[in-house]
Amino acid sequence: MRFSLLALLGTIVATSVSALKEPPTQLQVGVKKRIPASECTQKSHSGDELSMHYTGTLFDTGEKFDSSLDRNEPFVFKLGAGQVIQGWDQGLLGMCVGEKRRLVIPPHLGYGERGAGGVIPGGATLVFEVELLEIKPGKYNEKTMPVQQQQESPISFASPSFLVSTGIIVALFLIVFKMAKKQDIAEANEKAAAATAEANTEKKEEKKE
Repeated sequence: MRFSLLALLGTIVATSVSALKEPPTQLQVGVKKRIPASECTQKSHSGDELSMHYTGTLFDTGEKFDSSLDRNEPFVFKLGAGQVIQGWDQGLLGMCVGEKRRLVIPPHLGYGERGAGGVIPGGATLVFEVELLEIKPGKYNEKTMPVQQQQESPISFASPSFLVSTGIIVALFLIVFKMAKKQDIAEANEKAAAATAEANTEKKEEKKE
């Protein structure tokens, strides 16, 4: 019984790991180049004007569909003003000048089911390698405050599907452990009952003699 439970757990673990290859359903943000706190004097906020270099590829094929580096011209836009896709507006918050990030953006935070420009198909998950070159503070940042007091946007270093899979694995492990423990207790009770019955039988036979 215990071996079958462990085999089942192993199968589920393997399935969970393979699921990590699937496109994520939520925005993923990873820091590829971190700027030391002592050198980061300013961070990006909604309302700031950002100057960035980027390269965009399709998650499924890895095909590049656009890059500011190819044009040797940074892309300038206002963060949080709806000038870019939602994945950018959310994934570029709290970024230092010189910092590099990797954004994995699901369709609902990208170009949706319509796609864009004939190069991004509908329902595509997008991957962007981005580098922040310059920040021009917006009205939100005119009243400056120490960087340490500014709220940083949370950074996700792991796939949400990985976190969910890990939680499932831990829960299943606990279930298997409890079942195995109950089985051990049941076996011990059975052995104790058998030993008691055998002892009672021996006593009855001794009395008959």
